[in-house]
Amino acid sequence: MKKLILFLLLGLIQLQLFAQVSFSSSNLPIVIINTENNAWIPDEPKVTADMGIIFNGAGERNFLTDVSNDYNGKIGIELRGSTSQSIFPKKGYGLETRDEAGENNNVELLGMPSENDWILHNPYSDKSLIRNALTYKIANSFMDWAPRTRFVELKINGEYQGVYVLME
Repeated sequence: MKKLILFLLLGLIQLQLFAQVSFSSSNLPIVIINTENNAWIPDEPKVTADMGIIFNGAGERNFLTDVSNDYNGKIGIELRGSTSQSIFPKKGYGLETRDEAGENNNVELLGMPSENDWILHNPYSDKSLIRNALTYKIANSFMDWAPRTRFVELKINGEYQGVYVLME
């Protein structure tokens, strides 16, 4: 009987460990991307999508139900990387902000300088998620230029993707 109870408890623990993530809010900014007709995002060419960024300010909670208040507009998006595309289940993305006519549109995102080319870096092989962002932060303190970064939560076509690093 004790073995049966132990077996059932272990099974329940495993179910909890592999339970689906229910994502509805975060302390990090939330990036929501929806491709036209829920199209798959290829390596090339960029596909058109709508992107919204929810950021209520430092120290404030961001909810999926909030209005996209940092950015709300068109983008072109494609897969980024070479080896990482075939090895890692979490993909990296390159994107450019666009106006309604489909032309490049320089915008500030999350307090970073105005630009139209952006990266959503997938720190999949870095379980701490901070190596690249920390390296760039240190480099910015003594070099003329290094990419600026912001941690975000990413949702694409209704599916939660996890924590990403938005980069210039």
